[in-house]
Amino acid sequence: MDFTDQVGRLARAHQLGAELSDNLQAWSDSKVCSAQAAIAADRLSWELRLRVPQAPPLAEWGFRFGEAINHLRSTLDNLVVAVARQSGVTDEKQLKGLMFPICDSPKQWKELQKKLSCLPDWCRDTLEQLQPLQRLVHGGSLEEDLLRILRDLDNRTKHHIQVKPALAPQSIHHSPTVEFETEEGAAASVPPNTELFVALFEDGAVLLRHQTKGRIKAVQGHYSLTAQVQVVLPDGRAFGVTELLAALWQYTQLVMGRVVGAVEQDGDPEG
Repeated sequence: MDFTDQVGRLARAHQLGAELSDNLQAWSDSKVCSAQAAIAADRLSWELRLRVPQAPPLAEWGFRFGEAINHLRSTLDNLVVAVARQSGVTDEKQLKGLMFPICDSPKQWKELQKKLSCLPDWCRDTLEQLQPLQRLVHGGSLEEDLLRILRDLDNRTKHHIQVKPALAPQSIHHSPTVEFETEEGAAASVPPNTELFVALFEDGAVLLRHQTKGRIKAVQGHYSLTAQVQVVLPDGRAFGVTELLAALWQYTQLVMGRVVGAVEQDGDPEG
């Protein structure tokens, strides 16, 4: 059987991922974000605020990520259609209704059997073995299944046009020196009362707030941070965009390899 088109789609997804990674790295290397300390008007607290003079191109990155996700999902859908066509299925209505099944439960799998009935037995057996529901059978968790994540992200890009990643501060390194107006104020402010925030990546966002009992004269020190471009799944979990895309690409390649391997073993009439 010939799977040239599916290999090409997989390669295109890989290319998009590489381009996205290069763009993210170039933006990170430009050091366009920093942190700055600001003393409150009553001088009884100070904040560390994010400074982003130029907003990152999140929309562009989101489109690239969404396109790569669509190519990965299409690779699997077209793989099933290719097997059907090359197994002798000619009914266009049947072919149009085919897609790579991704089922969370035996009930969902059973409901798809009519649509999948045109596929050879060996193909249906292989697809069943690859389903997320198999994780439950073996004591695993659905949440960790990458096919399920791919399905949900693909549905989201279709409904919302793009996945818009969030750029989140990943870690903050700071070594501040706080000078108080009086020694009494300094003594009363020990230990420090510091509050951390999960901030949006936008200019002026508060990263942390340090409250005191004595009036602050000055704050000096060094501040640096690292940030990660994230995609948030429908269930609220967040992953680094390039890390997740690489994992999805590798798993899609593995799944495709399982189907192609089954073709070579059981399904190729010329084999």
